[in-house]
Amino acid sequence: MLQSEKQALRLKRALMANFGVFALFMLSLFASHVGYYVTSHDMVLGLGAVMWIGHSALVALILTDLNLRFKDVSLSLPQMVWVILWISILMANVDELRPLMLMAYLLVMSFGVFYLSVRGFLLFSLFILICYLSALFWVYQARPETLDIPKEIFVLIGFSFTLCGFLLMGNEFSTLRQALNQRHKELKGAVSRIEELAITDELTGLYNRRYLMHVLDQQRALANRREYGFVVCYIDLDLFKRVNDQFGHPFGDKVLIAFASLIRSSLREVDVGARIGGEEFVLVLADAHIEDALNVCQRMAEKWQRKSFADAPQLNCTFSAGLVQFEPHDSIEHTLDLADQLLYKAKKHGRNRIEYKKPDAKSPSMHPAT
Repeated sequence: MLQSEKQALRLKRALMANFGVFALFMLSLFASHVGYYVTSHDMVLGLGAVMWIGHSALVALILTDLNLRFKDVSLSLPQMVWVILWISILMANVDELRPLMLMAYLLVMSFGVFYLSVRGFLLFSLFILICYLSALFWVYQARPETLDIPKEIFVLIGFSFTLCGFLLMGNEFSTLRQALNQRHKELKGAVSRIEELAITDELTGLYNRRYLMHVLDQQRALANRREYGFVVCYIDLDLFKRVNDQFGHPFGDKVLIAFASLIRSSLREVDVGARIGGEEFVLVLADAHIEDALNVCQRMAEKWQRKSFADAPQLNCTFSAGLVQFEPHDSIEHTLDLADQLLYKAKKHGRNRIEYKKPDAKSPSMHPAT
């Protein structure tokens, strides 16, 4: 999910909670109007307004993306703590409705089920009990005659059992959330792996033909849009069939992997190397001219000739290559075909050679690989 989508979801949930706080505010005003509060109507109005405005400020943090600076980007715990504190203050100013206001506690806790860990849910449950007991203590200090101690103990025990039920439910939700997150990570990893396999060669780790064609289409679009050149290098490892016949296919795979490593170390980040089948490779040198590509291929050829394998110390490693600089408004198929023809000429003239064609040149040029 994109960050913008996550923010939209956080804002939606925060607005829903804010609507609930506003509804509680209005309900408190109505209760004050009919005489359930022991304090003045203006005091209830002020307490409720502070509760709602404070929660609205937290919503504004999400609306302006300032919540992203905090560890708890959803600001769930601050919202819950803020509302519980003010519910407790309002509760301390009522007598008959006090047990009913415990339902507001449970409503706030229901939001925490989707966010808090088991430990967080336990600590928040203890925080609610402390707030509730603090409200009772305030009533005991201010209006002891209104307290029915046995009744309050009974309500406290019942509320504690209800909190335990919420705690068990929170534990189940937390376990389910962790399992879903783990599945999401596994699924995301599997999708990334599938996407990687779709564009890479499994043996060498280089890009495959499909991705190569995609890159060439992009390069062609850039070249046709402005003064931008790129070079296609078609490379074939010399006498590779003999390597497989003499030393076996597992050793042949080792040679291919070694050559792929040479390609990666020889190219820039903007260049692309691909294996298009067997011992054939294609390099795309971005924003380059034929002379640049020739230098790259010559350096690669020198390093490849110095390459030795413990399993076959007598092996002479060479390759042949055909280089073509893309000409504006030419097709990718024609460019690849021309590079393939140049590669064929290099092999025909004794291998270990590089054939190349400059733009607008009537005939190709040939250069020893080393």
